[in-house]
Amino acid sequence: MSDRRRALVTAELSAAGRERLEQLGYDVACAGWGTTRRTLDGDALVAAGEGATLLVVEVERVDAGVLEALPEVRIVASARGVPSNVDLAAATARGVPVLHTPARNAASVADFTIGLVLTQCRSLARGQDHLRRRGWLVEGELPYLHFRGPELAGRTLGLVGYGAVGREVARRAAGGFGMRVLVNDPYVAEPEPPAEAVALERLLAESDVVSLHCPLTPETTGMIGERQLALLRPEAVLVNTARAAVVDEAALVAALVEGRMAGAALDVFWTEPLPPDHPLLGMDNVTLTPHLAGAADDVVTRHSIMIADDVARLLAGRRPVHLANPEVWDR
Repeated sequence: MSDRRRALVTAELSAAGRERLEQLGYDVACAGWGTTRRTLDGDALVAAGEGATLLVVEVERVDAGVLEALPEVRIVASARGVPSNVDLAAATARGVPVLHTPARNAASVADFTIGLVLTQCRSLARGQDHLRRRGWLVEGELPYLHFRGPELAGRTLGLVGYGAVGREVARRAAGGFGMRVLVNDPYVAEPEPPAEAVALERLLAESDVVSLHCPLTPETTGMIGERQLALLRPEAVLVNTARAAVVDEAALVAALVEGRMAGAALDVFWTEPLPPDHPLLGMDNVTLTPHLAGAADDVVTRHSIMIADDVARLLAGRRPVHLANPEVWDR
């Protein structure tokens, strides 16, 4: 009989992450979403996880029933910033620590956000689409007459939310492009210089680009509505790589249709997939991407090492760095 532990991994895991788990004494079995792109339901997860002491999940749900059916599980790791696919209360009641990977995709989302700002402000997608579908000239005129836009240096970027992603965006915008950065976050009184903390109303009124980086909570749901959009200048652009429901959908569509703002760049939507008859799809002042901001290759590498490092800490009797239910450790 082998004295090695068994780990079931249904998340995407890098080769280095798997090797690290094996070095820690685990026989690693891979199944589910990370391997087949098909999610295991509860029964299938239990069958695959028989005998496992470590579960590493990303899409699959670890609920109370799964934990009860897999009594040998000693650690659950969620390859997500917030482990919303794990029943924290049930895990805590069983004394099972839940690891997670906060900020695993912060750099990825920040890069993508800057890309959306450039794409929207400088008509990168519109210019490519025109060239591919219609050719060089625009109604007989040179294309630069129709696809010009502002340089970013000296323009004002307003960040609603200043967590891990917001900070990364601010560094890129100020340090790389020379933008003035305003921040609104009720939990951050002093952002990193040269960013300046201001009230939301001032941020909306002064920004050339408003970029959303706040979590979706009861307080932030619909926080950018008709009244807030009315504060934007006609040349302002809204970028959303956070959560669609932070913005009132009808209010945004109306502001874009009526020309009360210059445009928007959106990576998240109120219904995903985006319905084919959605009015945003017919607007040439909007850049749309299908929820790609956090999808850099490096994200898997990062969350794999974060998880493996914290598993190593637990096995060595040390407190994990990224523990979603610290009360398990405290008691």
